[in-house]
Amino acid sequence: MAPFSGLKITSFVPLVVGLFWAYHVVIQVGGRDIASRLTEEENLEVERQLQMLNKPPIKTIHTRWGVIYDCIEFHKQPAFDNPLLKRHSIPKKVETAHTSPKETLMSRIEGCPKGTVPIRRTTKEDLMRAKYLSSTSNAPGDEYRAGSTLQTSDQKIFGATGVVNVWHPKVNPDQFSGAEIAIKAGPEGQTNEIRFGWTVNPQLYGDDLTSTFSYWTGDGGHNTGCYNTFCSGFVQVDQHYTPAMAIDNMSTIGGTQYILISSIIRERETGHWWLMLENKIQIGYWPRELFPHFESGAEYIYWGGHVKSGQDGMPEMASGNRPDRFTNHTGYFEQLEYKDKDDRWVPYPKIQSIVDCKGSYDSFWDDEHAILHFGGPGGGTCN
Repeated sequence: MAPFSGLKITSFVPLVVGLFWAYHVVIQVGGRDIASRLTEEENLEVERQLQMLNKPPIKTIHTRWGVIYDCIEFHKQPAFDNPLLKRHSIPKKVETAHTSPKETLMSRIEGCPKGTVPIRRTTKEDLMRAKYLSSTSNAPGDEYRAGSTLQTSDQKIFGATGVVNVWHPKVNPDQFSGAEIAIKAGPEGQTNEIRFGWTVNPQLYGDDLTSTFSYWTGDGGHNTGCYNTFCSGFVQVDQHYTPAMAIDNMSTIGGTQYILISSIIRERETGHWWLMLENKIQIGYWPRELFPHFESGAEYIYWGGHVKSGQDGMPEMASGNRPDRFTNHTGYFEQLEYKDKDDRWVPYPKIQSIVDCKGSYDSFWDDEHAILHFGGPGGGTCN
């Protein structure tokens, strides 16, 4: 099994893969504008994809952080447009009845009416930024991790969880920086993967807010998968929280630490992979039909930081400090556990560190307190 650091995402949003990328693109993150030259045919294709993603809403919600969510009837959400889900059966436990919001670090929206779910509205600029991010992600060696991995050879993995503190690292418009839990299975080039965490990513969101994100692919990113709901696949269930939400409070060096508790869990009865917060909020799930190599479970977990470099070098990771044994100095992950074949949560048994760019980042495991520390100042380049 190849490590995550070697993974190349060749198709970030398959819905725009047919667009010809020979024209010049200029990204102005502050104004959320993209100046581009599209042919009439390309423009029509983008509009067609926007129609597929942006269903007629029952209600529209404008958030205080500038993002619009549409309340879409549950069975009409974009997930079910995926050809792989034509015969998908909704799990019996999925309910869309109106529920009271639960407290978490993420900002929440006011909630959708009974029988509907919130879907972030996709703009033309969103699609074009996503395509740009995909094209730059293919450059070798421009994404780096500092964290820890669990790779199994004699048993499968059916879930991963962890508690991570949240920061607001400094990034340039062509960089991103965050932290994540990721699970993976399958041969190189055809990997199945799910990721969830927090990030500061102007190319993904068009701003420099710290926000949550998700990503999935069923074939190494060649023809399937995307971030959040930029393509059909993820089934939204909760009425207040989605995979892509702004985060209210940031940790401070030597001060208060704000944490994100998240889990990616395979449901034994259905084989679907659920995204959960605080061990109680079921945001939604990725159906088993999306992942041919997850049928017998995952093989690899990653916990830690994840950054992308830009023209001016490497961004900060976490607080920008190198890790030490103080949990209020830089990034940390704790309560690392995986779910075994018997549906039992097992503490992370053996730490295998991964640091892609030791000149800029580092990570280490505090065995006494069972905490993974990670972070770094970035800067310069990594050879």
